[in-house]
Amino acid sequence: MSFLKKQWPWWTAGLLTGLAEAINYWFIPLGHPKHKFIGVTSGMARMLAGFEARLTGHSLIATKPDYQPAIQWIIIGALLAALLISWLEGELRDWARYPKGFLVFTALGAFMFAWGTRVAGGCTLHHLLGGWAAMNVKSFVVMITATIAAGIGIMIMSKFGLVQYFKSQETKWYVEMAKERGWADGLTLDNSYDTKKDWLRLALYAFWVIFALVIIANALFGVDYAIKMGWAESLEKTKIWKSMLTAHNLPNIIMLMIVGALLGIAVAKTGIGTECAVLNAEMGPIISKDELNFAKKWKMPFSIRTIFLAMQPFTALAVHIIVASTAFFIGFAAFGIMEGHHWATKEFAEAFTKATGLEFHSVGLSEKTIRTQTTLPMDLFGGFLLGMGTVFMLGCEFRNYGRTGMLYITGLLIWPFFYLGYLPYTLARNFWDPLMGCCPYSPTTFLPALITLDRVGQIVIWALYILLWVGLLIFSLKFGAKTLGVSIMDLLTKNSEELYLLRIKKLEKENPELFQEIDQLEKELAKEAAPL
Repeated sequence: MSFLKKQWPWWTAGLLTGLAEAINYWFIPLGHPKHKFIGVTSGMARMLAGFEARLTGHSLIATKPDYQPAIQWIIIGALLAALLISWLEGELRDWARYPKGFLVFTALGAFMFAWGTRVAGGCTLHHLLGGWAAMNVKSFVVMITATIAAGIGIMIMSKFGLVQYFKSQETKWYVEMAKERGWADGLTLDNSYDTKKDWLRLALYAFWVIFALVIIANALFGVDYAIKMGWAESLEKTKIWKSMLTAHNLPNIIMLMIVGALLGIAVAKTGIGTECAVLNAEMGPIISKDELNFAKKWKMPFSIRTIFLAMQPFTALAVHIIVASTAFFIGFAAFGIMEGHHWATKEFAEAFTKATGLEFHSVGLSEKTIRTQTTLPMDLFGGFLLGMGTVFMLGCEFRNYGRTGMLYITGLLIWPFFYLGYLPYTLARNFWDPLMGCCPYSPTTFLPALITLDRVGQIVIWALYILLWVGLLIFSLKFGAKTLGVSIMDLLTKNSEELYLLRIKKLEKENPELFQEIDQLEKELAKEAAPL
């Protein structure tokens, strides 16, 4: 298969997402960059607000001016890029089936995840790929909590025989091979499945046609909901004006779609998701010690165990953080740019400014900044919802935007439940906002500033942080190569499916007894899985 037709090694996903972060940080909006890492969930909420406002004249999401209708072009770019890539590969994933119970968990996960993004102040894309690269204290707390919750989520789904359906990507030729072997990796293939008779898929297609038409209408003509609510005097002063297809906005829209396209290509070509990268750091070494007992306990199929043993998701995360953090580091060290979510209390900001000459973008405890500061109850609660939701819906938010474009039914299903997931926050903001503004556990989210107020010292800390991830990248490659018994070059040049086959061949040749045990285990996992 040609390079464009087949899947790519995981590290390429980290490179693509890292470039997306760098472009977003340095150039968007064009001419007046905000120097922030990528965030899509608020944009998603505003896009859904525009959808309901266009259809009904009302909005349950746009309950305050900051959530008024707009269009998130990064999401659209990710969807279209994933759709195009899958089409070029000749393999849209509409054939992949999941049990009804799995779809129930998907819906619940989307609801929990969307709710979590509101109270945690961002999704896993925002906190892991952006926040960790920028050494954001809040993001470390949120994602560590999310990782714990993800582990709990896997344990819950294993009780229902659903973890066997976990895969980074559904590549049909490999799934067919696994199906012939009777392995759990072949569970999603059902040759009798007729997509034209699947009422849920047809209903979701209908929703998507309507949604696409509404977005096109809003992009061309806008929506006057903010004017009706008294939040703006004219269309030109609404939030949606900046995201409409006008000659003035088109260059910036194109840049946003490029950022989204890089994210969508990363998902479509590797199956990358933030949840895999974080869990990999914990589970990879555990699997290497006793793979068979791990598989029996967690019910994870051969494919996921193999990429975890190869440390592929973590390697992709390391590449991403090296690229993105370097972009942020240059902005800080060379140009004195403080990333927009480096919140600080007024007292800390004054001391910081006096010592460094730099200023925080977000200062104090005002209503405008409560979602960027550290607030222990909501960071823990939000992180829990994010981690649990990520596992239940088989991937983080940006992974599912890519899966939507690839026509996975799980990717199509998340959208209406994302909408419902925003409502607990938007309908009760007078309850949630005070909670999100209470109990700060750190005077700033910028980790180097907590260690020293000396700017040179902060630059050194940031440089050492990047070197730490370079070291972790090297470690992950060496660990993966040693554990699978392959070369580092194999990890850098082979995609997931190629590594599966390489591992199978090596086991059959070098340790046939272990392979027989794995073969039998995979068949047992398939029998124990929930039926389609």
